Amino acid sequence: MWYTCMMISSLWETLLPKRCLVCSGRDRVTRGVCVRCRSLIRQLDAPLCEVCGRPVGTPGVCLKCMLSPPPFDRMVSACVYEGLIQDIIHQFKYRRATVFSKFLAGLVAQGLAADSESPDLIAAVPLHWSRLVQRGYNQSMLIARELSGYIGGVVRYDVLHKTRKTPSQVGLPKVDRERNLERAFTATGVEGKSVVVVDDVITTGRTAREVSRALRHAGAERVVFASVGRTVS
Repeated sequence: MWYTCMMISSLWETLLPKRCLVCSGRDRVTRGVCVRCRSLIRQLDAPLCEVCGRPVGTPGVCLKCMLSPPPFDRMVSACVYEGLIQDIIHQFKYRRATVFSKFLAGLVAQGLAADSESPDLIAAVPLHWSRLVQRGYNQSMLIARELSGYIGGVVRYDVLHKTRKTPSQVGLPKVDRERNLERAFTATGVEGKSVVVVDDVITTGRTAREVSRALRHAGAERVVFASVGRTVS
């Protein structure tokens, strides 16, 4: 039976070879994206802070994290939020291009490859119910669901909640960004657990801090915040 399925799969790919979801090319397509398009996605420049994941001058923990430790143990991003990956995430997030979920989860898995500890739970940054109804899906949860197949861990849809609707962080002054998400998240069912939280993009890092703070308050033992893209200045 297994051999028959493999033969059918091989025949199907011969008759209808995989095409890149971005450019329709056929050269070494992996998780829906060809090698050429993958080469256009830039990783963050090392060395990175071992805690917050920001590019820093020397390896280790940055001064900011030493002086004011964040509520998460690690923050990891797969690539710089620019160019092609920015376009893909925009399509994925706002135009229902959910076909990219496996590819984006694969990028996050690569970013987490250096983390030796497998999580107990995988969660996603939650949307307020009104935003979820409007969009029809939580893009970060789709990534989280695919990610579990790469790194293990049980996907949980009920451990994080957004208790109030908030404006987008994009474009807000720094002071307003600080207040916008304050006490906007709650967590349950994570006591003593190691949790990986998935988001599509990290900009200021405020969402990561507030979500991680809620998880810590609920008793999470370890929190790793992982995203596909990250803005860099």
